[in-house]
Amino acid sequence: MALKIAGHLFTGPYDPSGFVVRANQEPVVYAVVAKEGDAWDPRFRLIAIDAGRDGEDLVFASHTDLNRWQGKAEGKIAVYVHPLGRRAGASAADRAALVAAIAAAVPPPNGIITP
Repeated sequence: MALKIAGHLFTGPYDPSGFVVRANQEPVVYAVVAKEGDAWDPRFRLIAIDAGRDGEDLVFASHTDLNRWQGKAEGKIAVYVHPLGRRAGASAADRAALVAAIAAAVPPPNGIITP
């Protein structure tokens, strides 16, 4: 499944307890999202938005913010990713700019993601 956040397509959902973006993979912008509401009428809320770093593993199960993310969600959280790195010709600055743009459009931790 994919989720469009502020006009950008993110893939997921991935369970943060077992999801890793390895250092040799394409860096990503990641969104931590809570799925809330009824199954037939879900609501997605942006809990956090950030970017991976070039050459570093991104291990969500040991992320320093994991407990904070879980505390801000009413439901279960999931990770969605948008690849934006070397293959796309993007730099760390490009990832930071995308993070800032999404955070402005859908302010975490209470930003509602609209389809």
